[in-house]
Amino acid sequence: MKILIFLMMFLTIVLVTNGMNNLIETTCKNTPNYDLCVNTFSLDNRSATAGDIKTLALIMVDAIKSKANQAFSIISNLRHSSPPQAWIHPLKECAFSYKVILTVSIPEAIEALTKGDPKFAEDAMVGTSGDAQECEDNFKSKSPPLSKLNIDVHDLSDINRAIIRNLL
Repeated sequence: MKILIFLMMFLTIVLVTNGMNNLIETTCKNTPNYDLCVNTFSLDNRSATAGDIKTLALIMVDAIKSKANQAFSIISNLRHSSPPQAWIHPLKECAFSYKVILTVSIPEAIEALTKGDPKFAEDAMVGTSGDAQECEDNFKSKSPPLSKLNIDVHDLSDINRAIIRNLL
């Protein structure tokens, strides 16, 4: 009898986990970068138990926030460490862009998703993507010191925009 109960519990866990992975796979297939989408969710333990697209969107917002915080920290450190003259203005502009991402766009996306207003969350992701791209563009051909993070924030924002569109 104990073996039967154990077996039933094991099968339930396998089916539930498989269903969650299916949600991630199905959701990520409708984004501009399937691999980055799946890899991002695989790095967050909450993804395994996410039961809906709104939860996945909130998890992705947290991933974007983490990358944006990393970028802001690098920008701050560079600005205080005698950067090359050609970087002074672009770093100032990037600091502003990432401050907007972290203090306006990310909180707006979280609030909109939490309150069930995906249109505002989508708008916040468009803004985040644009701000990261603007930071990258500010450096022109001056070898941007944070290209990888700018690209990550931009791409993750575009992915999350596609995820959020499923909620409209």
